[in-house]
Amino acid sequence: MAEPGKENFIHRILRTKPWVYALLLLVLVLLLLALVFDKIAMPIVARSGVQELAVPKLEGLDSVSAIRQAEEAGFHVAFAESREYSKAYDADLVMRQNPPEGQLSKPGRTIQLTISDGKNQLTIPDLLNKNGEEATEALESAGFVVGLTFFTPHVNFAKGKVVRTNPSEGSLARKGDTVDVFLSSGPKGAKVDLPSVTGLRLEAAAANLRAAGFVVGKTEYRKKADSPSGIVVEQKPEAETSLPAGARVNLVVSE
Repeated sequence: MAEPGKENFIHRILRTKPWVYALLLLVLVLLLLALVFDKIAMPIVARSGVQELAVPKLEGLDSVSAIRQAEEAGFHVAFAESREYSKAYDADLVMRQNPPEGQLSKPGRTIQLTISDGKNQLTIPDLLNKNGEEATEALESAGFVVGLTFFTPHVNFAKGKVVRTNPSEGSLARKGDTVDVFLSSGPKGAKVDLPSVTGLRLEAAAANLRAAGFVVGKTEYRKKADSPSGIVVEQKPEAETSLPAGARVNLVVSE
């Protein structure tokens, strides 16, 4: 706490000589301006005087080479958390950078990099003359999903052998795409074993019959206390019957 005599003296000076008060205020303002200039203005001026550098081309490089070239050029790198498929770059190569190549930027800036997870374009394998099980194994090993299996007459391939696929062998498709397989039912008029479709919903049963080379014939609905509605409870002819491709199969469906 200030002494009464000193406090009265200060008040008397400020009251009789207002220019002293103005001088003190001016000193405080100058100190504040100096602080602002030192902490804010000077760093901006200093940065503006730094020569900008051209961002190097890092696309197409592996991660180690990209880091090395970026640091040699005066930059840092950071990698995206997840990879992306690329049509242009193989797996493990930089597929995208930000800022892009050639852009002028301050030394020490971080370049954001995205690594390719591959082109995601796979080749449909050659399945000709393989049986259904071999075809399924080959497709799944190649990264595809087996779709529908169709039976079609063919004089050059034994019954049960692959005659073609859709998409066709050698064509490019994305990983996880569905490939339909066409198996030979033997020469035209040769018989095919009828698959069992009881216990399936009508839509699934019809799809299985068409895939096996048969045609859905008459569909009859009956009340079945022990079966949910829409389920195939009978088929005529019965499963495992040998029939020519294109034969009609009648179904009984629970109401």
